[in-house]
Amino acid sequence: MSANGRREMAYRHYVAKQTKERRHAMARAQKAANRQLKEKMKSAVPSEPQMTTSVESSPGSWSEPMAPPVTVSASGAIADQTDSEPAQP
Repeated sequence: MSANGRREMAYRHYVAKQTKERRHAMARAQKAANRQLKEKMKSAVPSEPQMTTSVESSPGSWSEPMAPPVTVSASGAIADQTDSEPAQP
């Protein structure tokens, strides 16, 4: 093996080792972060649920008369369709 080939192999080995170490360091950091988050969530005390409501009053909004609600039935439209004769082939 030539000196250049050995150098290339050494460099590839170096890059692979650095990448592997970086991956391991990232995994360790992630594990530590997850561990800390889990501990923090375990020690957290859930608070009582709070419900806040507010009513805004505007002076002119209720003075206008409102029309009563209108109920619309579709039964007449459906009945008209069923009364018609089917098309002859």
